[in-house]
Amino acid sequence: MPFLVILKRFEVWLLLAIVIALVVYALQPPPLPGTNPAKPAIAEPRPENDPTVVAANPPTGIPATSPSLVVREVKMIPSSPGFIVETVIAGGPGREKDLPLTDDQVRATTAEGRPVDRFFEPFRTPPVLLASGDTTAPLRWWLPAPTDSLWIEIGDERIQADLP
Repeated sequence: MPFLVILKRFEVWLLLAIVIALVVYALQPPPLPGTNPAKPAIAEPRPENDPTVVAANPPTGIPATSPSLVVREVKMIPSSPGFIVETVIAGGPGREKDLPLTDDQVRATTAEGRPVDRFFEPFRTPPVLLASGDTTAPLRWWLPAPTDSLWIEIGDERIQADLP
């Protein structure tokens, strides 16, 4: 068995370990749609005194404050396994600084409370709502199934986008 001499080489064992690690990584199941692998998948219910719940449903007798963010336009584009939802968010002046719409600043849920993922665009920079004046920013979402509306949370504001 002279061919077993190759097993004495360190490089062969290193290559074998790398191949096994790649196979294990490739065989892992993909994350479920609507979940973020960096965050836990369990959604905690919001308490009644949460400011976002109070802002979405103001008590009677108290005038609601006008939000600084508004949904201007909503488009729903069918795709083979689901839908791409394009929303245009408009922000007026009144903020202290610019608001970048990155993944950690922007979240969305359906009317039923299921989280919605952003549509992945690898070469597009995240949009920014400028503090200096009226600006708009497009946000794209991925829906696996149709729904009536989306609740978009940007920073500490929560706005509703009714889907067509």
